[in-house]
Amino acid sequence: MHEEILGAAEALLDASGESAVTIRAVAQRVGVSNPAVYLHFADRSALLSTVCLRVWDRLDEYMADASSTATDPVTELKNRCVAYIKFGLDHPLRYRLVASGPATEATARIAEACFESLRHAVRRSADEGVTEIDITALTRAVCACLHGAVSLLLLQPVSRWPDDLDRYAHDVAAIATGGVLSLGHGA
Repeated sequence: MHEEILGAAEALLDASGESAVTIRAVAQRVGVSNPAVYLHFADRSALLSTVCLRVWDRLDEYMADASSTATDPVTELKNRCVAYIKFGLDHPLRYRLVASGPATEATARIAEACFESLRHAVRRSADEGVTEIDITALTRAVCACLHGAVSLLLLQPVSRWPDDLDRYAHDVAAIATGGVLSLGHGA
């Protein structure tokens, strides 16, 4: 039942956004009473928090899967960047939820874990011998680039998006990766 409830919440989120995810709507979608949902989640906030956790987990999985075939650190970072952008554009309402939705301690920890996996990829791509580079700050800049690339499109109607989203994702990833290489090698 727990997974059915989460699946229903995610389906409502994907169809209509965060406001559509209510205990009543989830219960109706699953075909149970409201109290049955409360057996698994204390309230709407707890339900949304769990949905957020799953979104962060999936984003991290997206990036890990995309980088798993990379043969060098630069390709790994670029693949992670492309995956981040594609995830956000493929799941716009889920992305909005975690980017500006209900932040909780649990989702903050998962977001931090996701950030750390990207940070490690940035570290591997930067020149290890350059000690004046702040890898955390550089990773924040990469995240700002990626988040900006996704948010810029999500704020516009789909009709104004680039025709080739794959090219867009790869171009932004190349810019982010190129910045890491440029700063990491002391240029």
